[in-house]
Amino acid sequence: MRPKIVLIGAGRFGANHLRNLVKLDKKKKIDLVGVVDSDEKIIKNVKKNYGIIVEKDYKIFIENADAFDLVTPAHTHYTITKKLLSKKKHVFVEKPLSLKSSEAKELVKLSKKNNCILQVGHIFRYNEAVEFIKKNIYLKENFPYLIKGKFLQTTEPKKDVGAIFNYLHHFDILDNILGMNPKKIFANSNLSLKNPDIEINSTVFLQYPKDVNVILDLGWIPSGKYRHLELYSKKQYTFCNLEKQIINIYRNEKLIKTINFNFREPLNLELNDFVNSIKSSKIPKATADIGLNIVKIAEAATKSIYEKKIVTL
Repeated sequence: MRPKIVLIGAGRFGANHLRNLVKLDKKKKIDLVGVVDSDEKIIKNVKKNYGIIVEKDYKIFIENADAFDLVTPAHTHYTITKKLLSKKKHVFVEKPLSLKSSEAKELVKLSKKNNCILQVGHIFRYNEAVEFIKKNIYLKENFPYLIKGKFLQTTEPKKDVGAIFNYLHHFDILDNILGMNPKKIFANSNLSLKNPDIEINSTVFLQYPKDVNVILDLGWIPSGKYRHLELYSKKQYTFCNLEKQIINIYRNEKLIKTINFNFREPLNLELNDFVNSIKSSKIPKATADIGLNIVKIAEAATKSIYEKKIVTL
C-alpha cells in the first residue's frame, strides 16, 4: 500500500520536505498527491519544478489523502493537526507539536483514539552521532556531570514563537540520551523583540537527576552557526558537531578518537520512518508522547523567563 500524502507548507524548510517527498514518490513508496501553500511565488515554483497540484486550502485534499506532512508556523500546528486527526488522517507535524502542553496532550489523546500515526519532527532522533552518544553514555566512565549545548544561527527570528520553542532540539536530544526529565529549569532571555515581546536569544539551565547539570544557549545571533553538544565526565570530554555528525573524544587534554559517521540526511530518515509507520502500524522514533514531553519542558523554560524564577517539573 502506497500512502497518499499531502505536504502543507513548502516554504523555507518545507522545500526540503518537498524534495524528500518527491524522492519517495519516485521510488514508489508514496503517492505525493498535492502541496498546500498560500504564497504565490512558492505555488508557481512548485508547479514549474515538480508539476504537482498545489492548492491554498488543505481541506481540498482531505478526502483524497491518507496522511499529511505539516510544515507551517508553530502557532498553526494545534489547529491544523486537530482537524486532520479528527478526520482520521495520519500526521507528520514539524516541531513543536504545539505551543501549549494542554493542546499537545489533546492531540496525543485524539491520535490514539482514532488510531492515527502522529509523528513530531524531532529530527535529531535520526542523527547517528546522537545515537552513538546515547549507546555509550551509560558506561560508568562516560556518564556526564555537565552537558553544554548550542543551537545558534543567523536565521531571521520568527515573530510567532520565541527562541526556546523555535530551537528546542537540545531538549529532545537530552530526553533521548538521558532517558529522564529535568527536575528544575531556569532560563534567561538575553535578547528579545520589542513587539511582540518574545525572546530571540536565551540561556537555559536544567538540573537532571543523578547530578547532571545542563547549560544551553539557544537562538538568533548576528554571525555564525552552531549545532554543538559537549559532555564532561570524570575521565573524558566529548565534543559533538551535530550538523556534521562528527565526535571528538579527549582525555588528559589529548584527542584520543575522532568518529566520522557516514552522513545520511536525517530528514529523509524521519520521513521514511513516517511512511513505514503508516504501512506497518509501527511506532515511529519521534512519537506524539515524546512531542508532548518536549512541549512541557519548553513551556516550563518559557515560564521561567517571564516569571523570573526556577520552575520545578
